[in-house]
Amino acid sequence: MKTVYIDSPGIGCRHLQSLLLFLCVVSGYLIRVNLSVTIVAMNPVINSTDYLRELADHVPIFGWTNSTRSVLLSTFFVGYLLSNFPASVLGCRFNNKTLLACSMVVSSVLAIVSPQLVNMYGATALMAVRLAQGLSSAFMFPMVHGIMSKWSPPHERGQLVGFIASGIQLGTMITLAVSGALCGSSLGWPFVYYLSGGIGLLWTVVWLLLGAGTLSTHRFISQAEKDYIQGSLANTVDHDIRLSDTPWKSIFTSLPVWATTLAHIGHNWGFWLLLTEMPTFIHTVLKFDIKEDGMLSSLPYLAMFVLQIPVTFIADFLNKRKITTLTMSRKIWNTVSMWGGTVGLIVLGFIEDAQLTIIVYVFIVAIGCSSNAGFNINHMDLSPNYAGLLMGITNTAAASGGIIAPLFVGLVVDDQTSVAEWRIVFISGAIVLFVCNLFFIIFGSAKTQPWNSMHKTSTRMSGSGFIA
Repeated sequence: MKTVYIDSPGIGCRHLQSLLLFLCVVSGYLIRVNLSVTIVAMNPVINSTDYLRELADHVPIFGWTNSTRSVLLSTFFVGYLLSNFPASVLGCRFNNKTLLACSMVVSSVLAIVSPQLVNMYGATALMAVRLAQGLSSAFMFPMVHGIMSKWSPPHERGQLVGFIASGIQLGTMITLAVSGALCGSSLGWPFVYYLSGGIGLLWTVVWLLLGAGTLSTHRFISQAEKDYIQGSLANTVDHDIRLSDTPWKSIFTSLPVWATTLAHIGHNWGFWLLLTEMPTFIHTVLKFDIKEDGMLSSLPYLAMFVLQIPVTFIADFLNKRKITTLTMSRKIWNTVSMWGGTVGLIVLGFIEDAQLTIIVYVFIVAIGCSSNAGFNINHMDLSPNYAGLLMGITNTAAASGGIIAPLFVGLVVDDQTSVAEWRIVFISGAIVLFVCNLFFIIFGSAKTQPWNSMHKTSTRMSGSGFIA
């Protein structure tokens, strides 16, 4: 089957959608990641510089055990796991734009009230807040994928959707850097929650004014751009899908879907292992104070964000020129991300020099951006009509990585200054990345699956500019 695309009409509303959803991810990660740094400030080492400064500034501090901290870091992902699949099912039936806005409002308000609740009721209240934020945040990526499956032509998907995914890195980087600075200031860790929640509410207002779930509901899109996008998405419907039409059996017995799921699990394990635990590792093993901790922890995500742009450009360029097939492209870039991370984690487990550790840390996280041209957009390849649902399924399974990784660290690392105990953590993460990507290489695919168009009445026939 040969595909010919008409020339792009240039910068348009699809790029505006990509920008708005990129800012959504940035805002969401400001809220999601803030605890990774603030938990260090909330539990400073007794009589340390941070401890004495926070006492002088009247910033609340706590004496939580390592196991309590691990549970706090994992609680978000419990809610995330429970809600991802229901969120994706609701996304098939209801307006994705509205669901996304409601999700952000709930998460933002919870962030703003977090400091008062934890001051009044302690760790239990913070666990409840993080659980609720996990439940609401689970709507984000299924809605983003559902919306962009209707907005992104296949040969622009790496750049448009990859740019959105790079919001993970920018949001993480900003959170780690700014949170570290705020925690080390007289404002203290509570201001981190006020700021992240306020930004989330501001994004919601902009989204409601300028965003749209489908081409037909956007107020400003030109007819030329609409024809261009519709012509490239011949197998995509532009309306809500009835749940009774969903080919559940075909989806859950599809090896390519399972391959994407395993890749997502492995990626999340490695990502959240480093994100939730490296600030502690840098603080306790490398002996950096909290301001340096935040800045050092943010460096890899800056590198990842910058590297994202050329990676997705090269991937789309090679695909458009037919140098690589979509399937080959997804597997190559996913391997760069996950097996590169495998090598990096093994090295990280056997070095003790602080500067070299930071360099390897930056390398592991930075090359992770390649997954945004790999498994992370594979849902739209497999089934444009059910892309949001597929993201909900894989994200539900992948949330296990965010839950298990910090709990695993809590079990393995009894002495936080022990390099040997941290080595076990890093080697275990390397094994997970290797195995999950191997499955993706063997069984992964970027071909649109037959069950995407199982119900012919729901499928739009090819339009202008698309020849099959």
